[in-house]
Amino acid sequence: MNRKLISIAAVSLNIFGLSVVSMGTAQAQVPSTCTVDVNCPPYKCDPGDVCLYYNSIASGLNGIYKQYGPIPDYRDERFQISNYGGEGANQSVKNNAAAVNNRSDRHFGVYYNSNYNCSVACQEIFSLTQKDLNSTMKNNNASGTKL
Repeated sequence: MNRKLISIAAVSLNIFGLSVVSMGTAQAQVPSTCTVDVNCPPYKCDPGDVCLYYNSIASGLNGIYKQYGPIPDYRDERFQISNYGGEGANQSVKNNAAAVNNRSDRHFGVYYNSNYNCSVACQEIFSLTQKDLNSTMKNNNASGTKL
């Protein structure tokens, strides 16, 4: 989260005619969770990123998951609000992705099973390509990695 609140406290005390001033230290407070449309910044897919979306391209993409490395199981990963909207935000990425925007210079693989297992199905998204997942992979994604 980039949003920070700063609080500084000053205390003045007068003891036997002497004034003493104490300044508290600045404390940054970052929300541990974000609430869609309240304190979540909208995320976008920047050059070099690989992003999974909750909705298909035609449905407006919405919830976004920016993938920064290989993910063997999407179970603990969550979609965030995107610059397209918040539908799907806070939902698990596992078995909920409909589209991929691969803005990186490497191909990206989405796998039906965890641990990059392609025995049932998988889909390769070429570099610099935005694509809906095919009918087998849509909402059936368990892991992903750059190839």
